[in-house]
Amino acid sequence: MTRPSRGRLVVIEGELANSAKGTIEFMFNPTEYTISKSNTWRTEANKGRNVPKYEFVSGEPRQLQIELFFDSYMTRSGSQPKDLRLVLNKLFNFMLVDTSAQTRGKHSRMSRPPKCRLEWGQHTRDLAFECYITNCTTKYTMFDQQGIPIRATATLTLKEARDSEARLPTNPTSLGEPGRRVWTVAEGDRLDWIAYQEYGDAGEWRRIAEANHLANPLALRPGMILAIPPR
Repeated sequence: MTRPSRGRLVVIEGELANSAKGTIEFMFNPTEYTISKSNTWRTEANKGRNVPKYEFVSGEPRQLQIELFFDSYMTRSGSQPKDLRLVLNKLFNFMLVDTSAQTRGKHSRMSRPPKCRLEWGQHTRDLAFECYITNCTTKYTMFDQQGIPIRATATLTLKEARDSEARLPTNPTSLGEPGRRVWTVAEGDRLDWIAYQEYGDAGEWRRIAEANHLANPLALRPGMILAIPPR
């Protein structure tokens, strides 16, 4: 299985900028994301017609939705799994008001959460997306014997902070094609069984093996992340 191109979310203004507290790195490469954009139009009466007259007002910022997967259980042998709350709580800190990041108005100065930059892949300049976090949901799905969360997902909604000429491509990684899902390998999982669960046909295991560049279909390890391509 090829190594994914990981990314990071970086605070680029205010007190957290240029510090370890202002950076969160992906543990695994996201398999997909969604970008949407809308425009604001104003309608005027068009007497005697079926459709009103439209007047363009302005464009709205692009919105990017992405889900990140975190797992500190799959660490090197002998190392202690990390408490993922220490990592994911950073995302909520990125949404807190920063008094050093002020918007200067005519009669006042208003504080706001800091601006961030999503960086992905080797050519980060081309893939950078300056944004504000408008929504963050974290879900912890695995815990150790002490109840410490060691596996989680974080779903983010990011709104574009400035109109940039550098556009995010629709498929930055081999795992990012639309329609693909992911499967986290558990103890005892086999490709034919996974294929049956996903497609209802155990014979489709070759499709999964090819999508993940698995030279040996039997060499599955617990914790591996497999891309499940559409049929």
